[in-house]
Amino acid sequence: MFRQLFAVFVLILLASPLSAQVKVTGKVTDESNSPLPGASVLVKGTTHGVSSDFDGNYAIEAKQGDVLEISFIGFQTQTKKVTGSGKQTINVVLKEDAQQLSDVVVVGYGTQKKENLTGAVATVDAKVLESRPLTNIGQGLQGLVPNLNISMGNGRPGTGTGFNIRGFTSINGGSPLVLVDGVQMDPNQINPNDVENVTILKDAASAAIYGGRAAFGVVLITTKQGKRETPLQVNISTSYSITRPTRLPKLVNSLEYLEMYLLADETGGISGGNRGSQGFGQEDIDRVKKYMADPRPENSVYIDPTDPRKYRYVGNTDWIEEMYPSWAPQSQHNISLSGGTEKTTYIASAGMFEQQGLFKVSNQKFNRYNLSLGLNTDVTKWLTIGVKTALNRKDNDQPSNGRNGIETERFASDLKPLMPIRHPDGNFSGQGSYTNPFAMIATGARDKYTSDDIWVTGSFTLTPIKNVKIVGDYTWNSYRYNSKTNVKRFKEYGAPSDGVSIFDPIKATDLGFFPHTNTSRVDESSSQDIYKAANIYAQYENTFADKHYFKAMVGYNQEEKHNESFWASVKNLINQDYPYLKLNNDEKPHVGSRISDWALIGSFFRLNYVYAEKYLLEINGRYDGSSKFSKNNRYVFSPSASLGWRISKEKFFTPLEKVVSDLKLRVSYGELPNQLLKDEYYPYLATMGYGAQTGYLFGNAGLPYVNASGLVSDNFTWETVETRNIGVDYGFFKNRLSGSFDYYIRNTQGMLVGGLPLPKVLGTGSPRRNAADLETKGFEFSIGWKDQVSDDFSYNINFNLADSRSFITKFDLNPTGNLGQYYVGREIGEIWGYTSNGLYQTDADAAVTDKKRLAGYKWLAGDVKFEDLNGDKKIDNGDNTLENPGDLSIIGNNSSRYTFGLNMGANYKGFDFSLFLQGVAKRDYALGGTYFWGFTNQWAVPTTEQLDYWTPENPNAYFPRQRFGGGNFQTSTRYLQDASYIRVKQITLGYTLPKDVMKSIGMDNLRIYLTGENVMEFTKLIKSYDPELLNQIYPLNRVLTFGVQARF
Repeated sequence: MFRQLFAVFVLILLASPLSAQVKVTGKVTDESNSPLPGASVLVKGTTHGVSSDFDGNYAIEAKQGDVLEISFIGFQTQTKKVTGSGKQTINVVLKEDAQQLSDVVVVGYGTQKKENLTGAVATVDAKVLESRPLTNIGQGLQGLVPNLNISMGNGRPGTGTGFNIRGFTSINGGSPLVLVDGVQMDPNQINPNDVENVTILKDAASAAIYGGRAAFGVVLITTKQGKRETPLQVNISTSYSITRPTRLPKLVNSLEYLEMYLLADETGGISGGNRGSQGFGQEDIDRVKKYMADPRPENSVYIDPTDPRKYRYVGNTDWIEEMYPSWAPQSQHNISLSGGTEKTTYIASAGMFEQQGLFKVSNQKFNRYNLSLGLNTDVTKWLTIGVKTALNRKDNDQPSNGRNGIETERFASDLKPLMPIRHPDGNFSGQGSYTNPFAMIATGARDKYTSDDIWVTGSFTLTPIKNVKIVGDYTWNSYRYNSKTNVKRFKEYGAPSDGVSIFDPIKATDLGFFPHTNTSRVDESSSQDIYKAANIYAQYENTFADKHYFKAMVGYNQEEKHNESFWASVKNLINQDYPYLKLNNDEKPHVGSRISDWALIGSFFRLNYVYAEKYLLEINGRYDGSSKFSKNNRYVFSPSASLGWRISKEKFFTPLEKVVSDLKLRVSYGELPNQLLKDEYYPYLATMGYGAQTGYLFGNAGLPYVNASGLVSDNFTWETVETRNIGVDYGFFKNRLSGSFDYYIRNTQGMLVGGLPLPKVLGTGSPRRNAADLETKGFEFSIGWKDQVSDDFSYNINFNLADSRSFITKFDLNPTGNLGQYYVGREIGEIWGYTSNGLYQTDADAAVTDKKRLAGYKWLAGDVKFEDLNGDKKIDNGDNTLENPGDLSIIGNNSSRYTFGLNMGANYKGFDFSLFLQGVAKRDYALGGTYFWGFTNQWAVPTTEQLDYWTPENPNAYFPRQRFGGGNFQTSTRYLQDASYIRVKQITLGYTLPKDVMKSIGMDNLRIYLTGENVMEFTKLIKSYDPELLNQIYPLNRVLTFGVQARF
């Protein structure tokens, strides 16, 4: 045996010269030519390996024929064969591994492998968000995740977005908990450019770790950090945009207005309905025609024969066109510096966003500034500490709307086209009964709002022993909000006093002060929140016998918030050019203040167990205590459990593994409490109302008063949200095709509502109690395909669809089943209305049924024909109850059904393209008001859609005959709108310069792009309304953006 071994040894020595050693050197970089320090270079099949240095360089001894395996976290592993002798250079460019990057998902108080998730969790990474300019993070998330519903609010500068997860949760309202790096924060405050990824926790099982704050779901936003052993990296992005309204109403011109007005007045005279009082006649029509043929200023007015101090207006002004410009500017600029050493990482970023408003007549602007700094360092091998600070500031400056219930952007719907902007003498038009927004804005009065949001978080991570980690953090936040608005009064002027000098402003008659500004005023308010939060948790993680993965976590959370606010309002300023609170002649200035506090504590745990990478178990629990409830009901426990089965890991699935890459079933159950009460509201404590002045005189003066305290109950407690979820995650063809499906049932129990009515002699209302339940059922589906066709070309397409419906299952406060209240069986969003089968074509047909309860006038041909569903020869709502609804029935639902998003992208060499569609497949809406009906009263101004009104010559018209108000404006099937839509939300075309070009100019990466936002929409809704807003407020914006992204 010894001889044989010796012979083998000699043969090895003899053979060794044939396998000469080779010194291999090279550099490991990413696709943008940035070095990858710490990359592993290993001789395959051995333990011999090295790591790349700070600049990505490496050197390793190998043999000819060896294979080197080069790997780095988040990148695809590559192999290179050693073919040379003596020395050889092998440079390696690693490509990002999208699948590996998404393997780890941020969850509550930690991370988990995506393959081990058992709850309903969705993620969005920075690549999706960075590809286009974003006003706020909500805009970037809209339509990307099924059942993450983002409401845009409106297009006014500085307006944020609202978040909703999985539809309706409580009749008391509420929104998801949004955490930025583990700290509760308003997502509209942060800079979207700082976001690394977003995780959405949808079901109770995944959100239970946050207890009473998570009843409406959780959105976890993680911001960017520096990377270890990475040289200083500078990222700069800048973009410039032009914006314009998506949809604006088109008002009728003066001639159309007069014709419609006179018809409505005539109808009122015939039927006994409302009549007009403005005295329009043939002379007004003739003069309007003259002005439209010869639009000179002197032709737009004539002296009122009934009141020589005033003009009658006969111009033709398109107020919408005059109010809004073609385009308005917008810009965004960001810079970040990041990097790290072996022990320390750092990042600093700054961002500025500037947005101009859409008003042509006056400057309206919003600015947001963001500064942040993050630093983490290893103090020892077992202790890492970190600190993060952020400052978010908002400035909003806009023309004053006077805070008198009329918003400037709504003026246009009240303005008659007859009125010119100015009289021939140059004075602003508007004579008491008219509203002129140009005149009001021209006073120079402004509304200014500023907010400063300061965050400081300190953290530590302790690893005292193997497999154990202890993490703690403490956050201090100060949010200060200041507002100031002022109203300047100004005089109105009418016709010239001599009746001739219409071009001389000095001769104009003084008509007194504009009604909406008859007193100058200043309103100021200031508010400050101090928020503090502390978290600490310990985690143990280990794998036993290669099959049993175990992870346990236990922790504690504490939060408190203190608010102080102050407000004051004074009228009759001494000098309205100096709008200060002290400079006033107000006999009764209004001053107020408020202080509120709340606190929350919670202890929590989570257990994860995985057997053989196939069978998954997760158990969560949290015990919460809230100061918002009485001591008897202050504490509550939130349990949840979820199971998962990775079928694709079973042996019997092996024959399908080439087609089915991953298949996992999930099921979960959880309960979440809801502490939705406002910060300052303690309904278990008796409170006393306060008034500045009683209605009774004491010594010829009214005195301040305090009301008796109301009735309270300390028996009410947390609402409980119980969720059951079943889901499946799937991947096919090496996960090129992947997606998920979830179905859930959510029951909200014990919703807080007011008590039953009490005798009025008590002088107070009944206390609130837990007396209502709600059930929501829904599903969500997502599917995506991605493929790398060649080294130069790749593409992807993703689609998602979601739906939910909610029903009241208990409501103790409506024993009669009144339709104006919640009742058992009511579906949230349902629309009750009349069934209409057209318009009456003769007066005789209109007289068949009694419609006095709808309107007391005589119904005529051209009025809406409502069906007599109960056959009593009357058209009414009966008792307006479930038992007797009269002729009412459920005709639709205004909830958004089947919300969807379609995201497509492609890359070819340096070019990138993306297209994003978003919409709602089913939604009904009962529109009302001037923009839909036209003459809701004689002061309204119709839109051009309402020109299709009934006359004997137009019997097939859509709208009824002209009337000032009346019963035609009932909610009915004929005028129920289809508010479904598809919107081209974003189109982007970008180009990244070649690497050799970038290297020659000293850059790592340079991309230029052109993006369109809200490009177009497809909807059956009438053009005066935007399908995302469905109201007449500030319109959304279409945005065209040119941007540059650079990295050094």
